[in-house]
Amino acid sequence: MLLKEESALQGWASAALDDREVAAADLAQAIRFGKAQEALEAVAAGGAGLTADHARALHFANEMAEVRHHAPLIAVENGLPVLAPGVRPLIESFQELGLWTEGPAWDI
Repeated sequence: MLLKEESALQGWASAALDDREVAAADLAQAIRFGKAQEALEAVAAGGAGLTADHARALHFANEMAEVRHHAPLIAVENGLPVLAPGVRPLIESFQELGLWTEGPAWDI
């Protein structure tokens, strides 16, 4: 028997349409795992202040996202890093869903 591996990762906007609460929880877990809040805030601010530590944090957050079968948290638009589609509204839902009660408030 030959098994076919599913290789497509679900984008965050699509995941939010399927189940917003689960997608938000997966995103929060990925961000916490990578300690990537500051890095994502830098991306949301235009990416000019990104550091090697930010890149490392994003790498680990993306690894956790992939474990959950999600696409990366950032994309590239016109040569600049941007939050991937669906990431910002999910982050904005963290407070409402009770997913981000520890640590600093988000600044995106």
